[in-house]
Amino acid sequence: MPAQPQGWIDDPAAVEAVVATLPRPVFGLAAHDIRDSGEGKVALLHTYVEQVFGNFPIHAQTIGDCVSHGWGLGCDVLACVEVVLKAEAEQVTHETATEPLYAASRVEIGRGQLGNGDGSIGAWMAKAVRQYGTLLRKKYDPYDFTTYSGRKAKEWGRPRAGVPDELEPRMREHTVNQVSLVTSYEEARDAICNGFPVPVCSNQGFKSKRDSKGFARAQGSWKHCMLFMGADDADGRPGLLCMNSWGPNWISGPKRHGQPEGSFWVDADTCDRMLRQNDSFAMSQFAGYPSQELPDPFPWIHD
Repeated sequence: MPAQPQGWIDDPAAVEAVVATLPRPVFGLAAHDIRDSGEGKVALLHTYVEQVFGNFPIHAQTIGDCVSHGWGLGCDVLACVEVVLKAEAEQVTHETATEPLYAASRVEIGRGQLGNGDGSIGAWMAKAVRQYGTLLRKKYDPYDFTTYSGRKAKEWGRPRAGVPDELEPRMREHTVNQVSLVTSYEEARDAICNGFPVPVCSNQGFKSKRDSKGFARAQGSWKHCMLFMGADDADGRPGLLCMNSWGPNWISGPKRHGQPEGSFWVDADTCDRMLRQNDSFAMSQFAGYPSQELPDPFPWIHD
């Protein structure tokens, strides 16, 4: 397949420094109340997004800002789950803007250490969404995020740039309250089956063709961030649904469970390899990871 923009920076020391500051650093301990709750279940978080937005947003990054796309989409999924499950939740009207996330992770959190090249670290983004928050894909006069701009992301991600000071109070209106390191398929499965998406950072690549079950075979190496947003632990071939940020047409082949274009299923053992690289986090808007009963079966699934 042709080269695609990626942008994950593998820096274990930077991850360790961030994780040491988190109130609930490790998902296995933070979410002990929901351990094994996803066993034998199917959870499809993209269906919540489709209910709220009317369709599923397909990202197509143009520079190495994949970490902001994985986390930005994760914020959208998390917010839409909240809207559907909790009537008192704030309504979601726009997608999350990726450009401010990219800048905040690289500059406000990373202090410009990465220079002028592309890329970011998952843990820096985890800290950014907690400490600085997010902006929506709309206008904040005079700033306009209605359309994704890789050029703007690159400009704001430079060491002396970052998020404009006047936008930071607006970002803090929408924060992710909890992030915790996920290191196994079972942890990610349990997180997703309770409504918590998992942006995944790894160097695992995949074939650009899905098999008859919608899975893509692990192949090659990508320094990349994507989003785990679905789990199927029920049909004898356990795996997670992974959303990429290369548009709808980078991969072809059969789909199932109404999965969006541009997505693919990942076998559990491959998920384990990816998550053991220790830069993937479950996201929650709660003070912790409470058990959340998701509808079963999903009445809006389209096979």
